[in-house]
Amino acid sequence: MHKVVSVWIGLALIVGLAAAPVMADDTGQVSQLLKSKIDAVLSVLENKDMAEAEKKDKIMAIVEPVIDFELMAKLTLGKTNWAKLSGTQQQEFIDLFVERLKDSYLDKTTLYSDQKVVYHPASKAGSKIHMPVDVVTQDKTAEVLYKFYSAGSQWRVYDVEINGVSLIKSYRSQFDEILRGGTVEDLFDELKRATEE
Repeated sequence: MHKVVSVWIGLALIVGLAAAPVMADDTGQVSQLLKSKIDAVLSVLENKDMAEAEKKDKIMAIVEPVIDFELMAKLTLGKTNWAKLSGTQQQEFIDLFVERLKDSYLDKTTLYSDQKVVYHPASKAGSKIHMPVDVVTQDKTAEVLYKFYSAGSQWRVYDVEINGVSLIKSYRSQFDEILRGGTVEDLFDELKRATEE
C-alpha cells in the first residue's frame, strides 16, 4: 500500500446490518463528519513540536469513535469462518486483529509528508453512504472510498477501498488462505507475529 494513502486509513466491509433509510441530509452529515476527522488528524500530523507517541494517542482518540474496529474484525473473517469459532476464540480473534489494525494504521501515519486531500460529494448506497476522497502528492493520486453505515444515532466507517481494493476483502483473502491449509491457532499465531513486528 503506497504511503500516499497513509492519511486516514482504516476499516470494514459488506455489512448485513439493519439500518434506517438514508435521508437527504445524511450525506451532508457524513461529509462533514469525515472532513472534520481528517482535518483533525492532519492537524496532529503537522504539529512538529509533538512527540510521535503523543501523536499516535491523539490520532487514535480522534478516529476510534467513527471506526467500527470490532465489526471490521468479524467481516474480515467472513460468516462461515466466524461461525466455526467458539465464543472465546471469537473474542481472541477480535482482540488480535483490532490490535494489528491499529498498529498498522498508526505506523502508516508516520509516513505523512504533506499530502493534500480532495473531497468529493457523498452518495447513497442503499442504507449506506459512500464518501470518496483523493489523497494527492506531487505525482500520484490515491482514490480512497470510505463506506459508512448507520449505527443508531451516529455514522461509522465499515470499510475503506483504496484504488478500488477493499481493505476487508484483502484481509479476508489472506485469512481464508491460512484457514484452508491450517487451523484457527495458525491464524492467531500469524496475527501475533504481525503485531510483534
